[in-house]
Amino acid sequence: MSARSASSDRMKKRIASFIAAILLLGLASIPTLRSSETRVLDQESRKSTSGKFVRLSQGWTHYEFSGSETGDLVVLVHGFSIPYFIWDGVQEALVSAGFRVLRFDLYGRGASDRPGVKYDLDLFDNQLEELIRELKIREPFHIMGLSMGGAITAKFVGKRPERIKKVILIDPFSSKAEIFPLNVPGIGEYVSASYLIPSLPERQKGDFLDLNKIPVSWKEKYRQQMQFKGFGAAILSTLRNLLSLDPRPQYESLARAEKKVLLVWGKQDRTTPLETGSYVKELLKPTFLLVEESGHLPHIEKPEIVIPAILDFL
Repeated sequence: MSARSASSDRMKKRIASFIAAILLLGLASIPTLRSSETRVLDQESRKSTSGKFVRLSQGWTHYEFSGSETGDLVVLVHGFSIPYFIWDGVQEALVSAGFRVLRFDLYGRGASDRPGVKYDLDLFDNQLEELIRELKIREPFHIMGLSMGGAITAKFVGKRPERIKKVILIDPFSSKAEIFPLNVPGIGEYVSASYLIPSLPERQKGDFLDLNKIPVSWKEKYRQQMQFKGFGAAILSTLRNLLSLDPRPQYESLARAEKKVLLVWGKQDRTTPLETGSYVKELLKPTFLLVEESGHLPHIEKPEIVIPAILDFL
């Protein structure tokens, strides 16, 4: 090989390396470019938020009490990523019926803090226990869990059956999710920040059978929580440490508590299909309501069916 040829080859390799570096730099910048997490969630940013806040062991928790102070208490536990506004219709109906209602944002969601910890069932179970204690709730209460909140509810009741009156589960998380490649260190962070997190507002459509039933300003309300640092990390950690694990032991624990349970399921639920959660029904032997023509959120798609069933059960 001539000196000129060797020099040409070295130049080509340098150019190729330079182009590869530029491409890698561009890819690496995608999460930063697409991230909406531009604000710190602090007391100043919470000033315009309705509801109240209490400091627990892992940070501030956003909550709301509503309804008659003398009414039976119902605690509402939301699911994977939508904060407590997902309960708006149920909360209003319960208050109108004379109940006292407590709803709150799980860590990493809504206006609650985003601690840099492992987001697993123990974290959320402890959050609820501490919230109940700090609010000085001493009498037994009803509890309702939606989707991932169903597993949190099952764990809470299984550990403390004496604290609970009746249990309601709506389309509970019942089968571990396959999350590859989100479970791979480094790659998971990249895929989550670049693609998963930015797509979450649009992905909410998958919870509905009838898109016309999506509440007005749903995506806009959802996006509000995404502007605060730590949201994406909390979502990814929850996928890795909660949704990728089998929740069956929680429902077995709930079954041993021998509580009266209302189990509500949307027949066309694609998020947590009844087919994968039929064992929950077998274990709990609940009052069961299968909601026709409904996806993952039957209390929103078919409130005329679900809300009377909830009130009758309670």
